[in-house]
Amino acid sequence: MKTIIIDGLEWQADDNGIQRTWREAMDYATSLGNRWRLPTIEELISIIDLKRYDPACKIENCRSSYYWSSSPDAYDSNYAWGIHFSRGPVYYGDKDYHYYARCVRNIK
Repeated sequence: MKTIIIDGLEWQADDNGIQRTWREAMDYATSLGNRWRLPTIEELISIIDLKRYDPACKIENCRSSYYWSSSPDAYDSNYAWGIHFSRGPVYYGDKDYHYYARCVRNIK
């Protein structure tokens, strides 16, 4: 798997092109092993690049689409936070929606 280091975190350089529900995205990250996980919403926000458009992302191989974070919505447990990388807006979506997942891990 190709990776990229941004601000002290190791990111997948590519998503695998499969959209998943939030639970499936969480399980996918866990299945990668070796400390891979779905990023928090704050971590996902850190790769937004507002000087770019379509996608507004610091990672080259990023889709102009929705990506899940691991952060659930505090008000409604049926929702979780994510980002649409066309321009970088933060959204919350129903956990049953299908979005992309880009996993991350801390660098030792």
